Amino acid sequence: MLELQDQLLATKFFIPVTTRSAITRIRLIDRLNEGRDRKLTLVSAPAGFGKTTLLSEWLRSLKELPESERPLTAWISLDSEDNDNMRFWQYFFSALDQALPGFCEPFLSYLQKEQTPAFQTLLTTFINTLANQRESFFLVLDDYHVITEPEVHSLIIYLIEHLSSQLHIVLVSRSTPPLPLARWRGYGQMQEIRTEQLRCTSTEIQQFFTEAMGLSLSRNEVKTVESRTEGWLVGLQLAALSMRGRSNFTELLREVSGNQHFILDYLTDEVLGQQKADIQDFLLRTSILERLHGSLCDAVLESTNSQEILEYLEQSNLFVVPLDGRREWYRYHALFAEALHSRLLHNFSDEDVRALHLRASHWYARSGQVTEAVSHAFSAQDWAWAADLIEQGPFTLTLAVKEHALLRHWLAQIPEHIVRSRSQLCLAYAQSLYMVGSYKMMEGFLEDADCALQHEMAAASEKKPLSRLQKNGFSKLAGKIATYRAMVSAYYGGDGPKALAYCQDALSHSSALDLSSQAEIHYAESISHYSLGAVVPAYAAVHNALSMAVKAGNTSSIVNYLGRMCFTLLASGRLREVEHAAQQAIRAGTAGGLSQPILCWAYIFYADALRLQHRLDSAYEMVTQAINLSEQTETIISLYLAYIALARIHQARGEAEAAQIAFQQSEIALQKTYSHYRCNAYIIDDWVQYWLNSGDVERAVRWMQAELRQEKLISPLAEQRKETAFIRILLEQHQLSGLIERLDAVIAQTRDDERMYHLIELLVLKAKAYALLSQQGAALETLSEALQLAQPEGHVREFVDEGPVLENMLVQLRRQVKTADLVAYLDTILAAFPTAHEPATQKQERSETGPAREVVTQPLIQPLLDPLSARELEVLELLTQGASNQEIAHHLTVTIHTVKRHVSNIFAKMDVTNRTQAVARSRELGFFNRNEHSGEKTQFHA
Repeated sequence: MLELQDQLLATKFFIPVTTRSAITRIRLIDRLNEGRDRKLTLVSAPAGFGKTTLLSEWLRSLKELPESERPLTAWISLDSEDNDNMRFWQYFFSALDQALPGFCEPFLSYLQKEQTPAFQTLLTTFINTLANQRESFFLVLDDYHVITEPEVHSLIIYLIEHLSSQLHIVLVSRSTPPLPLARWRGYGQMQEIRTEQLRCTSTEIQQFFTEAMGLSLSRNEVKTVESRTEGWLVGLQLAALSMRGRSNFTELLREVSGNQHFILDYLTDEVLGQQKADIQDFLLRTSILERLHGSLCDAVLESTNSQEILEYLEQSNLFVVPLDGRREWYRYHALFAEALHSRLLHNFSDEDVRALHLRASHWYARSGQVTEAVSHAFSAQDWAWAADLIEQGPFTLTLAVKEHALLRHWLAQIPEHIVRSRSQLCLAYAQSLYMVGSYKMMEGFLEDADCALQHEMAAASEKKPLSRLQKNGFSKLAGKIATYRAMVSAYYGGDGPKALAYCQDALSHSSALDLSSQAEIHYAESISHYSLGAVVPAYAAVHNALSMAVKAGNTSSIVNYLGRMCFTLLASGRLREVEHAAQQAIRAGTAGGLSQPILCWAYIFYADALRLQHRLDSAYEMVTQAINLSEQTETIISLYLAYIALARIHQARGEAEAAQIAFQQSEIALQKTYSHYRCNAYIIDDWVQYWLNSGDVERAVRWMQAELRQEKLISPLAEQRKETAFIRILLEQHQLSGLIERLDAVIAQTRDDERMYHLIELLVLKAKAYALLSQQGAALETLSEALQLAQPEGHVREFVDEGPVLENMLVQLRRQVKTADLVAYLDTILAAFPTAHEPATQKQERSETGPAREVVTQPLIQPLLDPLSARELEVLELLTQGASNQEIAHHLTVTIHTVKRHVSNIFAKMDVTNRTQAVARSRELGFFNRNEHSGEKTQFHA
């Protein structure tokens, strides 16, 4: 299997060779040199002003500097396929690694291994590594205007804002990129060369015609050329080429007028008309290619003399730029290629053009360049061939794992009936959606994968008996499909028995020697058992998965399974073991400062264990790590759980507004995966606890009334958690009739399942119910049982979160007990209760191990250097109301890409990295305070 970096197109790293038609533009070289000590140079102008040629010449001039002053240079010619985080940063690090071999190997290795890399974490480590380098780098990102993905822009902003002096980035673009240029300009961090500077002067025009084109122009003719072309370099070159077929240059200049597109069309016709028929045909037919190679052109044209023609075109200055010193790879000037392609579409039939693309696709496939092969297959509209390439390429299922965004982009273009008829494509699509997509979509594609596999096996066996290799291949695929069906059924559907049946099916297809597949099945078993409430077999299953992953040496799986182990240990109430397992995961998942994204799970459950022990500062630190990793990777379920954990931490600290913001973010995350929240055992009780703790009893009651009209949930655990939520609501309303009996039923089930965390919680609720029934003896006896279970692991929050009723009972018990260790434990719990009276202007900040300490807080108001625009303020206000990107786009009547761009700009200007920080920062700066109580805010959530 090929490494992903081997799939990158080598020609995109070539620094274009300066041709003899170029002119030396000393004034612009000097301007570029003036900006060498800044972080960024932006060269921005429409096509045809010589941007690429200028940068190519500049980089070559740097090689003449003394060795001590000479930077390492790298180049990337971007195209539309790079509009994806994974692909963009693979090219970025590969370019720098070519400049200094081995330097970026850890970062490329990280991208190779991770399904959803944490790009900001990756860049942070890169920046720190770069700061310790002696060498300095200049990196040119040519054609940056093709990048429209807001996430790429956001990361470029982060990189530039934190760069050390060892890296200078040059952006070459036809348009102004959506970056905070005003701020960078104000800080003196960037150099700019724009259209006005790139226009050729009279002297440069004279030099170009005389030295580069061998033509002599009078002073008046030079002035006329300058007036007609406005110093547009490609216009000058076209005009010079057009002169070859005319005796009267002045007459030609009179005919050249109008805008640049008119001049381009007019002069391209003039130049093409002078070429022989075979040259014209070559130019038109090869205009479908981004880059030109003799063998590639031969394949497209079904000819044998393409290399000779390419060399002729270069010698004739016909807008062909060599990309390497050996003259093997070329490209057309972008504008000339556009003009040629326009004529191709006008002069040739659609069928002929598709045939050209198809031949190009087959050449790239033979060369192992799958991405380019797929791109041309799409242009040829040969969907079956495109599906073959994706399905049978050298990194078939790796693509689903490593470049899931690109995979989804590709599969969205192929007619749905073709995708759904192919088992591997359906499985790959479902894998790419896992943890980031819709439950229903995953379920649908896995079902289609199963059906397609049956058809494929039947079709193959009809031709001839299946070989052992074929049988093994089909069986392995069937096992993979069954494993993912188990995970989706248990995790999203809550159907434990169905999921366990899938696990058994998967095991029947899996070889005992395939440790990775076996481990994945045991992982699915753990999820399945937990949906039944059975934490002991759930723990045993994930322990088996972990053991196999360790034997297989699969670090990502080790980290993933340790995270799952943390979850089952948490349900078992074993908080100290959660801490130990989480720390193991962090050590395994952090190498050289590069945190594996899958670590978010360990951080979440570690944070919850710390919160239960009232170690709130450490819990906050862990959950912040989880949110950062989840937001960077768009792992929706982990993002939901992380924000729920954050909301609980804020509530424990008495930070109601921050808790509300975190809870709103959890709602937004959840809506991307579920159409409702009935089906998941992780969700049922979270929301009710939040509503009750924040005083929104009415909403909790509405939920209960709606839920009573629904059918029972599939998952027994989910049903138990729903019943616990009902009990909480009834307790809050003091509706106590029959409540002890209902509690006893749930307690019995929970005790049988050995879910000690839930058992402690339920015993506390039962003690509270007895107290409200004025049965003090039974209340204290039940509370004592809860304390006996909770003391060994240091549980605190289950008691404190139930408020004054529990505090009074604990005070009574404190007077009665004589055992020193139990007294100390009760003192720890009582110290965690909020004090009765706190000054309004002060904040009671509790330490993790002792009583409260008083800290006077004074908000710091810091104006933004780069103010938010009116539109950005609109977007920020909607963010503070909890609106999703889609809702903001609908409300403002803009595209979602526009919203993402605004959000990226807001984050950069406010110096934050996520929504929670942006909302908190906006409140700190006093934005929207006037409207806080106006009642006019748009409501996005129920």
